[in-house]
Amino acid sequence: MQEFGLMERFADPALFETLTFGEKVAASLVTTLMGMGTTFVILILLWGCIAFISGIIRRSEQRKSQPQPATSVGIIGETSTAEKAAPQPVAVSTPSDQGQELIAVIMAAIAASQGGEVVNKLKIRKISRISGERTTWSVAGSADCIDSRKI
Repeated sequence: MQEFGLMERFADPALFETLTFGEKVAASLVTTLMGMGTTFVILILLWGCIAFISGIIRRSEQRKSQPQPATSVGIIGETSTAEKAAPQPVAVSTPSDQGQELIAVIMAAIAASQGGEVVNKLKIRKISRISGERTTWSVAGSADCIDSRKI
């Protein structure tokens, strides 16, 4: 007769009944430890892959952020790459521009909630923050959450 190991008897439903309580506990512990060990090893491999890829990304970003030295070696009369790539002016956002953007966003929100025909008659004269720790939107959101949890 062929002698089976503990795990082979544990896996076979016909031979499982012949196991003693101690053998069942031992086989259960071996199965649990193997599953947890496999999971732990896979998580370590994933962590290593993520760390490796983030290191590659970090190095490529550092190379992009470092300015390249300007070299003007060449034939007389040619312009170097540093001279060709003149810096472009950057649009600076002033507080008045930000205020205009805020007004446009508020107008769009009112138009979406009231309908398109109301916008033509609407004028925003003053925008001021309401005192208090919680905004009206925050209070309304909390009320919606509480109302949705009907017990």
